[in-house]
Amino acid sequence: MGRLNESRIGAVIAESFAVRASTAMASTLHAEHGAAVLVGLESDVTVTAPEPGGAVVRGRVVVVPPDLWHAASSPGPTIGLLYDPEAMPHVAGYTRQRGGARPLEGRLLARLGGAVAAHRASLSRPDVLDGLAREIAAWLADEPPRRGPDGRVARVLEALRDPAGDRRRAVAHAGISEAHLQALFVRDVGVPIRTFQLWRRLLVALAAFARLDATGAAHAAGFADLAHFSRTCRRMLGYSPTELRTGLLESPAPAAAADGGLRD
Repeated sequence: MGRLNESRIGAVIAESFAVRASTAMASTLHAEHGAAVLVGLESDVTVTAPEPGGAVVRGRVVVVPPDLWHAASSPGPTIGLLYDPEAMPHVAGYTRQRGGARPLEGRLLARLGGAVAAHRASLSRPDVLDGLAREIAAWLADEPPRRGPDGRVARVLEALRDPAGDRRRAVAHAGISEAHLQALFVRDVGVPIRTFQLWRRLLVALAAFARLDATGAAHAAGFADLAHFSRTCRRMLGYSPTELRTGLLESPAPAAAADGGLRD
């Protein structure tokens, strides 16, 4: 698990998810290969998606499926959770089943809101954010899981989780034509192979940003230069790498009385 900044940062990157707690949220139009859960602590989250139909969705908690072009904003403190759709397919499946960006309602909304409120004073601590992300994923595990990828796609995914992995070798070892594999990959993963590899490279660069400057992080992940890293980050996450390190929670307000919490 990596820290993105100094001692008071409200963000963590783990193997299967990332969490960021910020004083506000205002992303540009982007599409991330991750299932997002966006939580407004004091105000609604607004998600605008150009397709289908230019829908605008508002709610205290909004879920967004992987690979959906959208912009998100909230004027107050916000928690953004992003789950790896291959490592946590049940979370991705839950968001995809909604048919687009959708607000949470009912028991799940109350449960999640209670847990966040109970830990409001500690949301800059990475262990609290880590526990909250795992708890939310566990709650969504009761939903019917999405069908797993074709075995040949699964082998390519495993090979390319390391951005330095040889894409051509992985494709050659699949035992089918590249065109057929590409079609299966898009069907099961949601993005082309090259896009998936770029997404993994971005995650590695952001994790490296915990210990290196932006240029060093870009080179460590295999980007040609800082500009390429920055463009990719904005296109896939709606922020530049530097913007991801700003506006983070340093002194959260005292927690309101609420039921709920993380597992011991």
